[in-house]
Amino acid sequence: MRLDIPPMPTSQPAYSRDEQVAFLNRMLEAERAGATALLSILDQHPRSGEAWSALRRIHADEAHNCVLLGKQIQRLGAEYSHATGDFLGKLLAVEGRRARIEFLAQGLRWAVKRFDDALPRLDPEAREAIAGIRASHLRSIETCESVARTLAEAGSQ
Repeated sequence: MRLDIPPMPTSQPAYSRDEQVAFLNRMLEAERAGATALLSILDQHPRSGEAWSALRRIHADEAHNCVLLGKQIQRLGAEYSHATGDFLGKLLAVEGRRARIEFLAQGLRWAVKRFDDALPRLDPEAREAIAGIRASHLRSIETCESVARTLAEAGSQ
């Protein structure tokens, strides 16, 4: 499967092993925060409803992305972080179902930007994994926007 990878500027040097591990761990912590935040968001929606089902798919992607990032870190012979990123606390401080979903989309956009910045500096195997995670984030952003619109139309906060 060919993934849509943004153009690779050549002006930046490749990450060293330690820099790549640090980047992957930072993103793992962010993914873990997103996956955990989604559990809280899911609790705010009727189980198996349309919004719940859409958000559950995002949660599955976030959890899968954690596995992919952990495997890349292990491939580099490093230990992966067990920490959860700051995003979790920030999202939990947001009031309202729609506002939380919009904040989740903002966090996903933040991650896509970090992926875009790092892609040219990653080794080929990590680049492929991150490109796949980036693609899942773009789908998740679209899903969040759709769910938020549905909640807005229903007059839900």
